Amino acid sequence: MFRPAGSVAVMLCASVLGSQVQAQPVRTQIPVVTRLVQIYADYERRLADAIQHRDSGEIDRLVAADFELRTAENIGVAVPRADWIAQSLKEPAAPMSIGQMAVHDYGDIRIVSFAIKRTETSREPGVAVVDVWLQSGESSVLKTRYASIQDNPSRRVPGEKRQQSINKRY
Repeated sequence: MFRPAGSVAVMLCASVLGSQVQAQPVRTQIPVVTRLVQIYADYERRLADAIQHRDSGEIDRLVAADFELRTAENIGVAVPRADWIAQSLKEPAAPMSIGQMAVHDYGDIRIVSFAIKRTETSREPGVAVVDVWLQSGESSVLKTRYASIQDNPSRRVPGEKRQQSINKRY
């Protein structure tokens, strides 16, 4: 029986692809994670873990000496590094989840925005964070953090467009 070379190639590709598809695990995460989001998600997790475990060495590696915190409640007053660290270490240790991350690359400066929330208390509002990271050699240090409690999702920032709900199917 004679088969054209094209049909043999199609059958071979189909069998190879079929075996690869069956061997791969199913992923439920829909958004595509960029290289920078992966890198800075790791930095943010390392910082959150260092604070949770009271690891001052890791905090010192990740947070710049001239770091400052700016909060939406009092945006014009900077909280110095030492005060922020002292207050952060007083907070009860709790696992945190980080989501909705975006990273903007401006050469040596990376602007990282995300939402962070304690995973064990679902009623507690999350915190919207914008971190300014400075590339320093092969690593980055956190220079400035802007943060705001996410307490009223019905209120909008002037100019913000209400996002349509997307019906995601898994």
